[in-house]
Amino acid sequence: MALAATSPPMVGRVDQLDGLRSALAAATAGTPAMVVLGGEAGVGKTRLVTEFAAEAERGGARVVVGQCVNLGGDGLAYAPITGALRELAGQLGADALLTAAGPGRAALAGLLPELSGGDGDGPPDGTSPGRVYEAVTGLLEQVAADRPLVLVLEDLHWADRSTRQLLGFAVRALSTARLLIVGTYRSDELSRDHPLRRLLAELERIRTVHRIDLPRLTEEEVADQLAGLAGTRPDARAVRRIHARSEGVPFFVEQLADLDDGTSLPESLRDLLLIRVEQLSDDSQRLVRLLAVGNDRVGHDLLAAVADLGADDLDRTLREAVSANVLRVDGDGYAFRHALVREAVHDDLLPGEHARLHALYAATLERRPSPGRGVTAEAAHHWFCAHEHEKSFAASLRAAAEARALAAYDEAQRNFERALELWDQVPEAAAEAGLDHAELLARTASAASNAGEVERALALVEASLAEVRAAGDAVEPSRLARLLGFRGTLLSELGRPGATREVERALELIPADPPTPQRARLLQKYVSRLMMDGRQADALALGREAAALAHRTGETESEFRAYVVLGPSLVHSGHVDEGLEALETAHRLAGDRPEWLVSYHINMSDSLHLLGRYTEAAEVAREGIDRARSVGLARTLGTMMAGNAAEPLMALGHWEKAERMVARALLLDPPGRHVWHLTGLRSWLALWRGDVEAASGFAALVRERLAGHDPGPQYVLPATRAGAEAALGRGEPDLAWRLITGAVDATPGQQYGYVLPLLAAAGWALEARAHSGDATADDVEAGTAWLRDRLAPIGDWGPAPVWTPVIRAHLAGLAGPAPDAWRAALDSVEAAEGPVHLRPFAGYRLAEAYVRLDDRAAAEEPLRRAADEADRLGAGLVRRWIDGLARRARLGLPPSGPDGPGAAFPALTDREREVLRLVAAGRSNRQIGEELFISAKTASVHVSNILAKLGVSGRGEAAARAHREGLLEDDARVS
Repeated sequence: MALAATSPPMVGRVDQLDGLRSALAAATAGTPAMVVLGGEAGVGKTRLVTEFAAEAERGGARVVVGQCVNLGGDGLAYAPITGALRELAGQLGADALLTAAGPGRAALAGLLPELSGGDGDGPPDGTSPGRVYEAVTGLLEQVAADRPLVLVLEDLHWADRSTRQLLGFAVRALSTARLLIVGTYRSDELSRDHPLRRLLAELERIRTVHRIDLPRLTEEEVADQLAGLAGTRPDARAVRRIHARSEGVPFFVEQLADLDDGTSLPESLRDLLLIRVEQLSDDSQRLVRLLAVGNDRVGHDLLAAVADLGADDLDRTLREAVSANVLRVDGDGYAFRHALVREAVHDDLLPGEHARLHALYAATLERRPSPGRGVTAEAAHHWFCAHEHEKSFAASLRAAAEARALAAYDEAQRNFERALELWDQVPEAAAEAGLDHAELLARTASAASNAGEVERALALVEASLAEVRAAGDAVEPSRLARLLGFRGTLLSELGRPGATREVERALELIPADPPTPQRARLLQKYVSRLMMDGRQADALALGREAAALAHRTGETESEFRAYVVLGPSLVHSGHVDEGLEALETAHRLAGDRPEWLVSYHINMSDSLHLLGRYTEAAEVAREGIDRARSVGLARTLGTMMAGNAAEPLMALGHWEKAERMVARALLLDPPGRHVWHLTGLRSWLALWRGDVEAASGFAALVRERLAGHDPGPQYVLPATRAGAEAALGRGEPDLAWRLITGAVDATPGQQYGYVLPLLAAAGWALEARAHSGDATADDVEAGTAWLRDRLAPIGDWGPAPVWTPVIRAHLAGLAGPAPDAWRAALDSVEAAEGPVHLRPFAGYRLAEAYVRLDDRAAAEEPLRRAADEADRLGAGLVRRWIDGLARRARLGLPPSGPDGPGAAFPALTDREREVLRLVAAGRSNRQIGEELFISAKTASVHVSNILAKLGVSGRGEAAARAHREGLLEDDARVS
C-alpha cells in the first residue's frame, strides 16, 4: 500500500467528540468545564484533541496548547502552563497579555521572563505558589471574557507537582469563565502510586469535570482507518489480521498497514514496545519471556507449572510486571497488556531459548490429567515451535479430529494444514496417521470448505486428485468419484464453469447396479447441480429417483438432501403444495441434526420468499442463522442465510434491520457467491433509499465479480435486477431493457420467483423508452409481446397477483395516462404484505397519471399517501419523484393531519424527525443509534441531512428550533 502518514479522516470517536463539544457548549454559555481524556499510548488522544481544537477554532473559540515534558522525577515546574501562556502571548501580543494579567503580571514574570527581561528560572523570589495560581487563573478568566478559551494540556501523566496543584486550584476557583480545560493522559502510565491518580480522584468529585476514556478501535473502524491510509478499501482478511495484531490501537494500525502480509514488526516499533520490558528486573524479564511463549492468555496454574518458581517468587515477579503495565491480570491467568508486546518479546528470544521454552509448555500440557480439545491443539503448536516434528504431527491430527467433531472447522483446518506441512519430516507418516497423503489433503479440504476457505479447499482437492490419478489402476473408482464430486461442489460454491460436468464424471464411475450408497450420494449431488443450473425439469425427473435410491440404500443424508433440492424445483415449476410438502419431508428426515437443518432452512426460507410469504420466510431464515452459528458455519451457510433473511425483511419494509444483517454478514468475509448476493441487496437498498450513485456502484461490483463465472440463475437474475433498476434510477431505460431481456432469455427452465420483479422492471423500462422516443413503434410492439409471452405461463403463481397488475399498468401506460390500471396496481400492493416499496411507487404513478390528465384534485390524495408511505420507509428515490411532481403540478403536500407528527418540520422524514427529537434531548450520535437501532455513522448522516434541510449551522440551533416549534410536544401527543 502507498500510505499517508496518518489516516486523513479521523475514524470513530463519535461519542468522545460529542462529549468535548458538549463541554465546550457549557463553557461558551459561561460555565467553565474540564474534560480529562484518558487512554493508552497510541490510542489517538492527540488526534482527537487536534480535531476538536480545529473545530473549536472554526466555531470562534481561542485554543492554546501546553505540553508536559518527561524529564524524570517530578519534571520542570509549570512546564505545560508556561508553554500555553507563551502561545497565548503569541496570539494576543505581549502588551495585551500583560494588560489582561492585571495585578498578577508580576507573578507571571517568572513563567514568561521574556515579558519582563528575566532569566526564566521560575517565579521571582518571594512569590508564593498561591500568587502564581491566582495570576494564571485570573489571566485565563480575562482572556476568556473576549471569546471562549480552550486550554489543552497534553500528557498530564508527566505533569509536575506545581502544574497538578495549579490545575486543581483553577478548576475549583473558576465559576463563570468561558473556559474549557482539556487534559490528556496515558492510562497505561498510571501505576497504583502515580500522583496523577490522586488528582483525578479529587477532580471527579467536581460537577464540572468530565472524564472521557478513549477505547480501542473496532474491526470496522480499523477497516475505515486503513481505507483512509491507503485510499482504497482493504481486503477483509488484511483488516482482520491487522486488527488482531494491533488490537485496535490506531498508532499500531498505522505501523502495520504496509505489513499486510503479516511479516515481522519493524525494528523501530519493536524497540518501542520492548522499552518497558527492559526496565524490569532480570527475574521479571525471564518470566515475561516465558509468558510470551504461552498462548495469548496463560492460566496461573499452567504458568506456575512451567515457571518452576516458589509461590512467593512467582507472585513477586508477576506483581512487578503487572505494576509496570507489561502484563495484566485476566481472570485466573495473565495476558500481555498488548498483543504486540508479546509478539515483540517472543521475536526477541534466542533460538535455543525459543525451542526449549516451547517444548517445556508442550510437555507440561500433555502431562495434565485431562488435556481436552484446546490443550491438544496448544500442545501441537508448542511441539511444532520446538521442532519436535513427530510429536507435533501426532498431536495435530488428534487436535484436528477433536475440532472437526465439535464443528470447529477453522481450527480443524489449521491443525490439518500443520500435519500436511510436517508430512515429509515424519518417518512413516502414513502409518502414524492411518491414512495416505492424498486422503489427508482431502480431509483438510473438507475442513477448509466448511470454514469458508473455498479457494484453498479447491486447491487441496486438486492436489489430492493429482496424487490419486498418478496411482493409475491401483486406485479404486469410488475414491476418484468421491474426489470428483467434491471438486464439482467446490466449483459450484465458487460459481465457476464445469461444476455439473465434474459431478457427471463422478457419477459415470459408479454403476447403477447394484444400488450403492455412493451412487445415491452422487445422484443427489447431480440433482442439486441441475437445480442450480436452472434445469428444473431434469432436476424433477431425477430428484425422485435420487430420493428413492437413497432410501433403498439406507443413505439417510442423501435422501434428506434429495428432498431439500426436490422441494424448490417443484415450487419453481408451479407445483407449490407438492414442493412445500417435499421440504417438510426433508425437515422430518433431518430430525435434530443441526447441519442438515441449516440446509432445510436455506431452501425453505428461499422458497417462501419467492412465493411472497415474507413474514414466514424471514422467521425461517432467522432460525437458520442461529443454527448455522451453532455448528461453526456462520461464515458460509450463515451468510447465505443472512441474505435469505434480509430479502423478506426488505419486502416487508424493515430496511434498517435488513441493512444491519447484510453488513454483519459481509464483515465475516463470506465466499464469493454469497458476496454477490449480499452486494446485490445493498444495491437495491441504496437505490430505493435514493442513493443512485451508490446503487450503481454496488451493481457494477456484482457484475464485475460475476464475469467469467457460471453461478446459475438464482445469482444471475437478482444481479441483473440490481443492475437494471440502478440503470432505471439513472434514467437509462435502454440499458435496463437490454440487461433484462438478455438475462431472462438466457435462463433455462422456470424461474418465476426471480423473473416476476424483472418483468416489472422491464415494463418500467419499456414505458420509459416509449415516452422518451428511444423506442420505435415496432420496438414497443415487440417489447409488449415479449413481456406478455413471459408473463402468461406464470398465471397466479406465488406473488404474481401483486406483480402482474404493476406490469399491466406499465403496459397500459404505453398508450397514455392509465389511472385505472395504476389504481388496480395500488389496490393489489396495498392488499399484500409486500413488497411494500411498490406502495409509494404505485401511488406516485397513479398521481402522475391524474396530473397528466390535468386532474390535480384527484392526484392529491394518492400523492399524499405515497409521500407518507415513502417517508415511513425511507424511500428517498420515490420521495424525490413525488416532490418533483408536486412542484411541477403545483400540488401541496400537507401533513396527514393538523396535529400529526408531520406538522412540525414537514421537510423532514419521519426518521429524521425522530433523530431531531433525540438531538433536542441532548443525545449523542451513538445514543441516537442505540435508541433507533441504527449505527452511529448512520445517525451522523441523518444529523447532517437535518442541519442541511433546516438551514442551521449546528446541533444547538437545530435543537432550539425543535423546542420552539413543539416537536417534542408533537411526539408526546402522538405517542
